Amino acid sequence: MNSKISISEALQKIEAGQPVSGYSIDFNHIKVDALDVMKLTRAGIAVPETAIYYNDDDTQLDEDFEGNWVRTATPPSVTQTAIKINLKDDIKQWAESNHVKLDQLLEKLLDGFYRAQKMVSEK
Repeated sequence: MNSKISISEALQKIEAGQPVSGYSIDFNHIKVDALDVMKLTRAGIAVPETAIYYNDDDTQLDEDFEGNWVRTATPPSVTQTAIKINLKDDIKQWAESNHVKLDQLLEKLLDGFYRAQKMVSEK
């Protein structure tokens, strides 16, 4: 069950180190400051591009970033996939009490499983 939560409530929970994975935010008609977007994204909440607000006047110029930019090699493209999983109460309680970020855990487990399968199939 995804409960609705406001942006300010989500940011308060994040500041307090509480998980926000069981909540959803309605981003219709809302603009979110770019710095808050980074906090929400790190906590696993995807913010639509249309909801992101930034003011160019708030951006400070840095001389280190002036001049010519050189393109560097980038890692393979990444796509975001949303999944829903059912957790037994004891597992959910364990994950919450240990501040386990399930999205990051699943991402690392799948990556490791994929690499292991790839190594095994090459032999």
